[in-house]
Amino acid sequence: SWVTVSQTCDFPKLLRDLIWQLHKELNKSVPQFIESISTAELKEFVKDFLQQVGRYAIVFDDVWDVEFWNEIKFALPEGNYGNRVMLTTRNADVAPASCTESQDFVYKMEPLSIKDSWTLFCNKIFKGNHCPAHLMDVAKAVLDKCDGLP
Repeated sequence: SWVTVSQTCDFPKLLRDLIWQLHKELNKSVPQFIESISTAELKEFVKDFLQQVGRYAIVFDDVWDVEFWNEIKFALPEGNYGNRVMLTTRNADVAPASCTESQDFVYKMEPLSIKDSWTLFCNKIFKGNHCPAHLMDVAKAVLDKCDGLP
């Protein structure tokens, strides 16, 4: 599952969205009662569901603060080897706080080189590695603004 967290995270809504995604991926219907249960009950529901499923991978994208991890970790089963939870964040404090096991690690993305930035940009925008001459200055200005960030 892929869960976008964002800066203004509504935690109960996020848990409900995760439940919907997990059920959809397994072609299961979502119980109606999840709309009316508490945050603590939602966490317990997610934890129980993940334990029953067996194997899972969840990405929490754009985590802004450590507090989110301190909340969500209680909705995740402990010691389920082979399962993966990944966080993406801009905040250098969040990543190490989420490392709870000795095999956990933080991967710090480095900016792309000018050449790689150009290649990625042209492949995405121009569907190939060719930028029209009349857009060259605009394309370079965009890449300068991005400063190596994809």
